[in-house]
Amino acid sequence: MGSEEFDLDRLKALDDAEWTRVVEAYNNRLYCYIRRQVQDDGLVEEFVQDTFHGAIRGISRFDDRYNVEQYLVGIARNKLIDHFRKKKLEVNLPDSDDGEAYFSTVDSGHARPSQIESTRELASRQRAMLVEALREMVSDLKAQGEWRKLKTIELCFLKPWRHREIADRLGIDDEKSIAGVKFRAIKDLQERLKAKDPGRDLFAGLWRDT
Repeated sequence: MGSEEFDLDRLKALDDAEWTRVVEAYNNRLYCYIRRQVQDDGLVEEFVQDTFHGAIRGISRFDDRYNVEQYLVGIARNKLIDHFRKKKLEVNLPDSDDGEAYFSTVDSGHARPSQIESTRELASRQRAMLVEALREMVSDLKAQGEWRKLKTIELCFLKPWRHREIADRLGIDDEKSIAGVKFRAIKDLQERLKAKDPGRDLFAGLWRDT
C-alpha cells in the first residue's frame, strides 16, 4: 500500500479519519515486523504506538519520494536500532528501509480491533492534552508580551525554514538565538505535558530520561 492511497494533505493537517485509515492498514503489519525482533509483547505494543506517534509528529517533513509504508517502517526500524544500542545488543536488521520487503507476507486485514481502538484512543487523548498545553504556552507568551518569541516558535514549527531564514524574516542578527528559542519552547512544552500526565500513561517517552 503506497502513499498515493492516502491523502497526504489530510495527514499533514492531522485529520483523524485519514490517520485512522493509516493505523488500520499498518497496525498489524508493524506489530508483526517489530515482533520478529522483540519478544516482549508489551514492548512491541509500545514500539507500534511510538512509531505512529513519530509518524504524526514528523509528517510535515514527509519526503514524497517515498510512500507511507516506507515512512512507517523507517521510523520503526530507527526505534529498534536505538533500543538495541541502549541495551548494548547486536543490531541485526536489514539495510533496506523498503516497507514492501518487510510487509509483503503480513495481512493488513487482520489487525486486532483492541489494538486499533487502543492506539486511536491514546492518540486522541494525547492530541487533546497537547492542544491544551500549546494553548497555555501561547497564552503565557502573549501575556508576557513576547511577540517576537511567539513568532519565532510559530515559524520554527510551521514552516520548513532554516534558522537563518527565520532570523532574516524577523530581523534577528544572531541565527543561533533561533535554536535557543526553539529548544526552550520544546522543554517548556515537555514540562507542561509532564505536569498534565503525572501517571505517565500518555507521554511515557517524556519520562525516560528522568
